[in-house]
Amino acid sequence: KRKIGPLRIQRISWRALAASLGPVLLLSAVAIWIAIHFVRPAPPNTITIASGPEGTTLWTYAEQYRKILARNGVTLKILPSEGSLDNLKRLSDPNSDVDVGFVQGGLSNLVDTGNLVSLGSMFYEPLAVFYRGAPLQRLSELKGRRIAIGSEGSGARILALTLLEANGIEPKGTTKLLDLEGNDAAQALLNRNVDAAFLIGDSATPASIRELLHAPGIRTFDFMQGDGYVRRFRYLSKLELPPGSLDLGRNVPLKTLTLIAPTVELIAQRDLHPALSDLLIEA
Repeated sequence: KRKIGPLRIQRISWRALAASLGPVLLLSAVAIWIAIHFVRPAPPNTITIASGPEGTTLWTYAEQYRKILARNGVTLKILPSEGSLDNLKRLSDPNSDVDVGFVQGGLSNLVDTGNLVSLGSMFYEPLAVFYRGAPLQRLSELKGRRIAIGSEGSGARILALTLLEANGIEPKGTTKLLDLEGNDAAQALLNRNVDAAFLIGDSATPASIRELLHAPGIRTFDFMQGDGYVRRFRYLSKLELPPGSLDLGRNVPLKTLTLIAPTVELIAQRDLHPALSDLLIEA
């Protein structure tokens, strides 16, 4: 019988091994990179929207979104806020759980918006300035009076301060600027505790606006310089309300009323799942 000698193990060539396994490893690495960067997981079934104070226009729109998204199996959690600026701050906060929110135009320069995207302009949000006394031609005539401009975090406050400053009225001047918002501002004007109030959709309820429109002795400011305002502040638009457009029975307003209005945008986190972005845009 022939004896079998010790097995001889051939030495592995590292060059040959690299040539055979290299392409496989390279393709695997590329596949993993593509999966991480391009293949998105299934969209979450719950997202959070920052709206505004309960009962306001922004809250109402959030409720409409909630109903529409529910038909597609997505739960929309509505988070009340102080208004547009508060919404923008929450969206820009990396530790916040807010996914989308309503933001008034003209606020983007106040915070870092690098990680945010706009899903589109939604609607106009007219500014209504109610006041007592003789008819006013310019906002500068409010100097020295008591004015409710809205609370911290509201879009109404930012817009009010911007327009008053453009008319020579400074926060630390002789004019008393009060942090009253929405219904509180409306009641203060009705009770003669303030002389004027700046109200906008993210701070006032429709009921408060209607009460002021019909209250004796209270006027709605007519922005006769509307063209000048929209030229100076590009995020504003001029709107005209013809006689009777607010109340046909009582013919409110009595004559064409000019208002100015920023637009409200739906702002989202940049990493919001594309399927949810498409669903929000469709809604």
